[in-house]
Amino acid sequence: MKAIANSPLMFALVAIGLAYIVFLSIAFYRRAYKRCLELGITKETMKDVIKSSAIFSVVPSLSIVVGLFALVAVFQSVIWPWWRLSVIGSLSYEVQISGLLASSFGVSLVDMSPEQFGAVLILMSVGMLSGFLILIPFGKKLCMSVAKTETTSDWRHVFSGVFLLTLFAVFIPLLLIGDTIQALVMITGLIVAIILGVIASKPKMGWLNNFILAITMIVGMASSVFWVGLFK
Repeated sequence: MKAIANSPLMFALVAIGLAYIVFLSIAFYRRAYKRCLELGITKETMKDVIKSSAIFSVVPSLSIVVGLFALVAVFQSVIWPWWRLSVIGSLSYEVQISGLLASSFGVSLVDMSPEQFGAVLILMSVGMLSGFLILIPFGKKLCMSVAKTETTSDWRHVFSGVFLLTLFAVFIPLLLIGDTIQALVMITGLIVAIILGVIASKPKMGWLNNFILAITMIVGMASSVFWVGLFK
């Protein structure tokens, strides 16, 4: 499994995919820039927008970097985590799916056969496509429906709240029941996130909102070392 995960072929395929994503991003950037000029937006204004967007894109990506290191430890390879978290991956989804599959095979992730490893990669990739497949026929209608209710009702707030509660109902029991260390790390991260959220709500502290996710993940991972030393 390690030989496949770290093979030159895997590296080449991931590099090609990431190069395509970069090319696509540049193409959209050029089209958007040209369209802004056509609409009469000044170059100075666009430069300010580009600078602010770049800054506020780098800060949230810190949490993704932390997730990258976590997945590297799981897969014993940087190539596949690099691909998953660079395009459409989610740390919680990747870890959960790979762990469930490994358990169903009766082996650990590092002891999987090439066929089992391939099954993990396929499911991690295909599972993430479900959202896009749903959006193709229903995405525009859903967006238009939400836009129509923005000034007439609070339905969109109810929908968002129900969606988040559903996620909590699915993931939190697994984290709390699965393992004591895992539960303690989650509780630690929750406490840190609440404290940071309260601080961010104070005047002139709104900038902290961009760092909450990254700080919470880093503190949570650091706390795992403490909890392991205390209970094991």
